[in-house]
Amino acid sequence: MENMVNRLRPLAAAAFLLGPALYLAAEAITAAAWKSPSYSYADNWISDLGSATAGVFQGRELDSPLHVVMNSGFIVQGILFGIATVLLSRTISGRSRTFTAVTGVVTMIGYILVGTFHGSLQAQQNGTLPLHFTGATLAIVGGNVLALVLGIHWRKSPETRLIGLISIVVGAFGLVSVVALFLTFGAGLPSGAIERGSVYTIVIWQLAVASTLLVSRANSRAPRAAATGASATTASTSN
Repeated sequence: MENMVNRLRPLAAAAFLLGPALYLAAEAITAAAWKSPSYSYADNWISDLGSATAGVFQGRELDSPLHVVMNSGFIVQGILFGIATVLLSRTISGRSRTFTAVTGVVTMIGYILVGTFHGSLQAQQNGTLPLHFTGATLAIVGGNVLALVLGIHWRKSPETRLIGLISIVVGAFGLVSVVALFLTFGAGLPSGAIERGSVYTIVIWQLAVASTLLVSRANSRAPRAAATGASATTASTSN
C-alpha cells in the first residue's frame, strides 16, 4: 500500500503543477492579445477572456481575439485538476478520500463548462449563460471548499499540519471572495480583482499541495536509501 501511495504522489503533484502553469499562461497570453480596449485584470472578469463574441456585456466591453486559448486553458486546468484530486484521494484514508475524489470531479466539470459555454451577450440571448455561471460556481466553490475541508483534515496530523494551515487560509479566503463578489456586484468596485481572489486561491492551493507531495515523496525515499546503504555497509564489514 505504501509503495502505491509513493507512486501516486509524484503523479498527483505533476498534474497539480501543470494545470496552474498552463492556466496562467493561457490567461496571460489571451489578455496580452486583447488590444481594443486593453484588458484590465482589475475590472474585467477572467471569463471575459473566453468570450467568443465581441460586444458589451454587464457593462464591460468584450473583445478577446484569442478566446480559444483561454477556453482551452479552462478545460485543461479542469481535466488536470480532476486527475490530480482523484490520484490525491488514493493517498487519503477515511471519508475524506471519497469527498476529495467527488469534489475534484465536480470542480473539473465546472472548469469544462466555463471553457465550453461563455459569458457574453450572445450566451445570454441563446440561453447558454446559465451553464456558464453554473460551471463557474462549481469550479470556484468546489475548489475552495475542497481546500478548506482537506485543510481541516490535514491539520490533525503533525506531518501535514503546515499544508493543512495553508489550505484552510486559502480556501477560506477564496470563499469569502466569492461572497464579496456577489455582494458588491455593480457597486463600482474592481470586480475582476475580487473574482481573482476566489480563483487564484485554487491555483495557490494546487501549487502548495504539489510541493508538499514532492517533499513527502522525497522524505519517504530517504529512509529506504539510508537503510539500503546501512545494509550494504554491514554486509561489506561482515565479509
